[in-house]
Amino acid sequence: MERPGERRGSAVAVGSRLIAVDGAVEETSDAPFEVPAGARSEGDGRGPSSVDPFPAPWVRSAGWSLLGVQLLAMLAFSTFQYSRFALSEDFANYSQAWWSIGHGNLDPFISGLGVPFWRDNAEFILYPLALLSHVDPHPLTLLWLQDAAVVATELVTFRWILSAVERSRGRVPRRWAAAVGLGAAVVLVANPWAYETIAFDFHFEPFAALFCVLVGYDLWAGRTRRLWLWVPLALACHVLAGTYLVGIGLSGMLAGRRTRVPGAVIAAVGLGWTLAFSALGAAGVKGKNVAGAYGYLVGSHHGRIGLPTIAVGALGHLGAAVSVAASHAPVALLFLIPVGVVGVVSPWGFGMALAVLVPNVLDADGIFIRFGAAFQSWPALVFVLVGSVMVLLRLIERGAGTGRPARRVAAVREARRFAAVWAASLGAVSVVVLATFPHYWLTVDAPAAKALAHVDAVIPAGAEVIASVGVMGRFAQRDSVYGFTTGHQQFPVDRRLVVFVFTTQGGPDDVLRRHEGREAVDFVRNRLHGRVLGAGSGVSAFAWSAPPGTTRVSLP
Repeated sequence: MERPGERRGSAVAVGSRLIAVDGAVEETSDAPFEVPAGARSEGDGRGPSSVDPFPAPWVRSAGWSLLGVQLLAMLAFSTFQYSRFALSEDFANYSQAWWSIGHGNLDPFISGLGVPFWRDNAEFILYPLALLSHVDPHPLTLLWLQDAAVVATELVTFRWILSAVERSRGRVPRRWAAAVGLGAAVVLVANPWAYETIAFDFHFEPFAALFCVLVGYDLWAGRTRRLWLWVPLALACHVLAGTYLVGIGLSGMLAGRRTRVPGAVIAAVGLGWTLAFSALGAAGVKGKNVAGAYGYLVGSHHGRIGLPTIAVGALGHLGAAVSVAASHAPVALLFLIPVGVVGVVSPWGFGMALAVLVPNVLDADGIFIRFGAAFQSWPALVFVLVGSVMVLLRLIERGAGTGRPARRVAAVREARRFAAVWAASLGAVSVVVLATFPHYWLTVDAPAAKALAHVDAVIPAGAEVIASVGVMGRFAQRDSVYGFTTGHQQFPVDRRLVVFVFTTQGGPDDVLRRHEGREAVDFVRNRLHGRVLGAGSGVSAFAWSAPPGTTRVSLP
């Protein structure tokens, strides 16, 4: 008769259970885990991972189906948002560049920003995308591409998570593997920040996130040759992709010996790209946004503010940096709750969390850490999700691998508690955020949208447009377009014909107060003697022929 803990063949007897040794397992009916017989860890050299799929194939199919439904929902929302004219300044800037490049101007000037397009954030990937304007001239295409980029990022993340589960075969029970895989898909689809990302106009951070998660996945999997296809594509999306690659490279260096050297090279490439284009003035609207966000760290510094200046300034103004970071930390935490939070302590979540969230919480104005501007934090969240899943897998492995029943039970309870708290937190944040979604992003009603569409149809192609900033996105396919927010603004007059479009409705960047709207309307109608192009449903539009020699116009 064998005593507990005595070896029997390829298993260890513990109480009434047998724990697997070298993959073989025999267990009694009260075992809390169902470990597959003959399971092999991915990459251990003892059998192909294609045999006996782990987790079950239905998990992959269910995840793909959920993400497919999400893509359809995003495409429908973007189409509806476009039809409602609820697109503001950022969409106008990209739409203008997309239209201009598509018409052969390879160095387009963004009138609303006052800089050439490439000096905004070195987003060179727009150049090949602009060819699509010849297929469909409507800039709705940009919104659809952004939706596809977000869901593609989630697909790669889901594949990465399934690969991590596969790598844990033999140490994680089948039912837990299925639960983790399916749960990850649910988190990706239910995460409200994915929808906030596609709702706020158009940006290239989601495109950079797609190529960066491909870099991270290939680095983790040991595919160090293929990842160099993704690195230049990521860098072409946005100057910030350089900082993302620094974060991914740091993760690789922390993860282990196998990924340390390629991780260091990736980080060096990303840092070099960011420093180079920051020095050229191609970051944050020729450095204007950078100075506004981090100027408090450099004091009376003269000249362009770059990353080295900010880093040195932060050390010299540590108290101010800590104070600003502490004020924004709760918002950063709320971003992390849907993706599990604990992923920031995993090597594969830590790097991107550091590279993305730390600069965001140090922003003095809070621009980069607003809930509505989730696209600023989105690239880090998928990495934190991967990290959180790896932490959960580790908890499960502790339960499956220990030879002591008490520890196994404790590990199971710990994993279940973690999963339950995560699910409850995700549900609470998703319900609260998504409940405000229509009110926040679809503030232009149907009658106003109809009036705006009428105005848009009668504006001459060569006219300059000055529109309420919350709806200016749809009027940007021209050389000169500017956004009106509040009173006492001055605008360049670039064309003889100037069209003013005012509305008290619009996106979150354009809650135009009624008295200011009336003052602007009265000024254009009575002082400039503008010709009425449309009026009604809260929309007032006028055409004004600027006198010869006029270079600027001021609105009260």
